[in-house]
Amino acid sequence: MLQALFNILVVVFLYTVSRLFFYFTNLHIFTGISFSHMMEILGGGLRFDLSAVLYLSIVYLVLALLPLPDKWRTNKIYAHVQKYFFIIPNAIGLLVNTADMVYFRFSDRRTTCTFFSEFANDSNLLGIFVHSVFEYWYVTIFAIILLVALFLLYKPYKPLSLQLKPAVYYTVNSVIFVVAGYLTVIGIRGSPGAYTMPINMSNATAYVERPAEASLVLNTPFCLIRTINRENYENPHFFPDDKLDGIMSPVHSMPCEPLIKGKPNIVIFLLESFAAEHVGFYNPASKPFTPFLDSLLSQSITFTHAYAGGRKSVDALPAVFSSIPKMYESFESSSYSTNTISSIADVLGKRGYHTSFFHGAPNGSMGFEAFVRSAKFQHYYGMTEYLADPASDKDAYDGNWGIWDGDFLPFFERSLNNLQQPFLTSVFTLSSHHPFSLPEKYKGKLPEGNVPICRCIAYTDIALRKFFSAASSKHWFKNTIFVLVADHSSQPFLPDYTTDEGLFRIPIAFYIPALAKNSDSTTIEYPSVDTTTVASQVDIFPSLMALLGYSEPFFSFGQDIISAQKQHNYAVTFHYPYFQIISLNGYIQFDGKKVVAVKGNIPAAEQQDMVRYIKAYIQQYVSRLLNNTLH
Repeated sequence: MLQALFNILVVVFLYTVSRLFFYFTNLHIFTGISFSHMMEILGGGLRFDLSAVLYLSIVYLVLALLPLPDKWRTNKIYAHVQKYFFIIPNAIGLLVNTADMVYFRFSDRRTTCTFFSEFANDSNLLGIFVHSVFEYWYVTIFAIILLVALFLLYKPYKPLSLQLKPAVYYTVNSVIFVVAGYLTVIGIRGSPGAYTMPINMSNATAYVERPAEASLVLNTPFCLIRTINRENYENPHFFPDDKLDGIMSPVHSMPCEPLIKGKPNIVIFLLESFAAEHVGFYNPASKPFTPFLDSLLSQSITFTHAYAGGRKSVDALPAVFSSIPKMYESFESSSYSTNTISSIADVLGKRGYHTSFFHGAPNGSMGFEAFVRSAKFQHYYGMTEYLADPASDKDAYDGNWGIWDGDFLPFFERSLNNLQQPFLTSVFTLSSHHPFSLPEKYKGKLPEGNVPICRCIAYTDIALRKFFSAASSKHWFKNTIFVLVADHSSQPFLPDYTTDEGLFRIPIAFYIPALAKNSDSTTIEYPSVDTTTVASQVDIFPSLMALLGYSEPFFSFGQDIISAQKQHNYAVTFHYPYFQIISLNGYIQFDGKKVVAVKGNIPAAEQQDMVRYIKAYIQQYVSRLLNNTLH
């Protein structure tokens, strides 16, 4: 046990040494890193190093920790098998990691499995490699030193001098094997939480100040392992590059007069699993699960044909904040998640806005903290910050995901009272999530629907009512734009919501108290807005820019749905294995090469335009993903 632990720690240490060597050999790229920030990078890198080393050492660990007799463990053949199942995989990992120190200069990112498809047809790779071994001789020498150190520092198994009875010996070793297996799984996942996702490449952004630094936190074996069987993107080249922007361009410039003078605050509510199906505003005949939200939507610019881009929470953050859609797979879990991106937090942060994100789960859960860091939000508030607040109920943990919405939203409201204005902030609710539990005092007291989530949506609706009741009297409230949007839909029951189109229907609304005609904000007069326009999560960013009168160019896969007629009145979703482009007349499913289905009564001319648009949409996304120009 102790020898195995020592060997694992030796390799982790060698990765840390490699990280420092990587830093010094690419010093011209990693500029301006302070000593304290370097310590943060090195500390963050340990998570990824440990995960990679445990992956590569899994067979060795099984052999080393199996509860076997000492005479088997000390057998020369068995000892050699153990040793080389440790040395060979980890030597390959260290070599690959070292070679990437050079290749990084040309790729600007850690190597992933896309490398093998990108260079599948290159026959001169061996020659290039041999040339590089001599050209970058100092890297070659460093690699040799690492391998020698790995070989010399390896410790073989040695039996304890203490003699134990067989029953005690096997019991103790069996317990050690089980505990070590559990700890290995935690180390590979990078987190002990049962409800947290395993770390991926995007989690590296939680430790960086600039996107390029993510490669310093990561290691190459981890990136290769995490991208096995991932989608390898190829530019489809549907259109010539010089024609592409004329069909669909994600770069926008739309100078217009702001709807609200000055710099209004922005508060974005991301409502967990609030499918349009469960919101009374969209289904008046259904049970009143959301009486408060219904009243708020009736006083808002509320779009009647609104869609999420994906079916998971991790799809929502890039869509809402950076206007990056889900295509093929979630951007956050893709091998390109460390690419440079733009966001509303980045744009408004440069205009003097205080930017923050709130989520009541354990800090780092779902990879949200990593994403908001890469999106350049200035502050993240999670369970740690909630528990540190003296006014918080320390017993409000739901036992599964985080802090009950009824407790976290008051913390959110208290925090807003102390933020510097103007501010951009967002809160992601969590109580309307499987396993659909409720605080004890609400059990049996909320309306039940056809599916279990309905009672939790009713609970979060009560929490929203209390938030707005408290916030409406605060100094910042009147000068605030509220955005209400679900992250994705949920358990469908009604027939209209079980279709390929209905599965993506969510609420999207803008509530602006500053436009109220009465002091009690009961009557709000909005400008003429076509709320039957097809709206999508990616449209929120450009629409807010229009409301603010932002005149400089910015990046977005969405369109302004507030101040202008939407040029392409479509929403794009990804419903594996098809892309779906939705209009008011129906939707088309496209498999990346051809149309596979047309649903609804879509005129022929509109069908042609929709297919042309989805092709340009895909080409823009893939080409910009590959070229790191999603900004």
